[in-house]
Amino acid sequence: MEQGANIRIVQQVLGHTRVTTTERYTHVSTPLVRDAGELASTLWGNLWSLRL
Repeated sequence: MEQGANIRIVQQVLGHTRVTTTERYTHVSTPLVRDAGELASTLWGNLWSLRL
């Protein structure tokens, strides 16, 4: 997942019916989650300033 794998592809490869099952077995590191949150916050701030 941290290398950019699509969770739906991983789900199919593992043969899981539900994506929640796949999520249970895949873990993303805390720094990656933090970085994604910071990026989303920055993007939202930029969009807000443009009033899109």
